[in-house]
Amino acid sequence: MAFTCVTRTKRITIFSFLLILLTSFLGFGINAGNDLPYAHAQGNSPTDKVSSAIPSAESVHLTQSLQLPSNVSAFVMLIANEAHESWNNESHKLITDRNAYYIPTNLIIHEGTELAFLNADAPWDTPHPHNIELVNIDGNKTSGEGVVYSTGILAYTNSSEPVTLPVGRYSTVNAEYDTKEGTITVLQNNQNMNNNSIHNLVIGGFYTPTNQVENNKDNDGNPHPGSLAYYRQAFSENGIKILSEFNFTYAKCDYCPGGYWPDNKSGHHTLIIFGLEQPIGQALETLETLVKDNVYV
Repeated sequence: MAFTCVTRTKRITIFSFLLILLTSFLGFGINAGNDLPYAHAQGNSPTDKVSSAIPSAESVHLTQSLQLPSNVSAFVMLIANEAHESWNNESHKLITDRNAYYIPTNLIIHEGTELAFLNADAPWDTPHPHNIELVNIDGNKTSGEGVVYSTGILAYTNSSEPVTLPVGRYSTVNAEYDTKEGTITVLQNNQNMNNNSIHNLVIGGFYTPTNQVENNKDNDGNPHPGSLAYYRQAFSENGIKILSEFNFTYAKCDYCPGGYWPDNKSGHHTLIIFGLEQPIGQALETLETLVKDNVYV
């Protein structure tokens, strides 16, 4: 009888251990699955909660594409500095060979997400206003048919009136310069758009020199402090959260002083994907000021 009791005790102990182990494993799996979508979140704000659904800056750079979740309220499309330069004849003057004209080249959003363009093409030698037209993919570009939206003439740091596009596919056509086109795809939003959108959540992209350049003055002698370290602080002070960064090098020039086109100063750049929780109009005012601080001179 004693032997039987001991055996039963051992069985109960082993069974209890296995049960605890199994419960712990299942609990870990459930928690891991629930936490995974927010693996990079640092808090409970709308930006934090959606950040892991935003493609990384590295992904945007390499694929030249960015798809937003359906609950983002607005996106700011940056017209990059040197966006007036010809892809065919002077590509080395561009900041990069990927997303050289817009960040990103190819944008995918959902119906209900507002879109605005921000001109960051610095005018130190010559002004470079831009006029971006969105053309229905099936439209006739030569006759002007198919143009569903135009930014109008955007001077440096100016932004366009936000627009909400219907479901469809559009080309981004620069009416002022001969540039590569991009695309904007608007997907159907299967959620209740009135309840689905995160109020005032604005996403966008930004370029900056990775390091402080040797000469940060424009032609009039005005300094422009922009660099990655500067923007990390300036973004934080203005309520802008950097969701991801990606450093890259491009545009080596055989005949340029220092090996790079003078307006770029250095081939070392950083792509920033950011988010901020402001009404789109207020967000654009904030970003216009920060564009002026950039050092592409």
